[in-house]
Amino acid sequence: MKVTAEGILAVIKESIEDQEVVAKLKADVPLLQQGLDSIDMPVIAVATEKKFGVNLSDAQATKLKTVNDFVAFVNQKLS
Repeated sequence: MKVTAEGILAVIKESIEDQEVVAKLKADVPLLQQGLDSIDMPVIAVATEKKFGVNLSDAQATKLKTVNDFVAFVNQKLS
């Protein structure tokens, strides 16, 4: 199974209440620069863990800034 940006964006859409912000997200721009905040990031990390069955430590999660970062991380864990 290969995770795509669309897969991560779907997880974010299911996890975050502000759908206007989610609808405008770009995969290569840091999420915190696109209207999400520091409270959203752990929510996204936990949702990603549950959806794809990967373990994501707090230290690892702080390094994931973009949707593409999440894609690369999950794909590395799944391979």
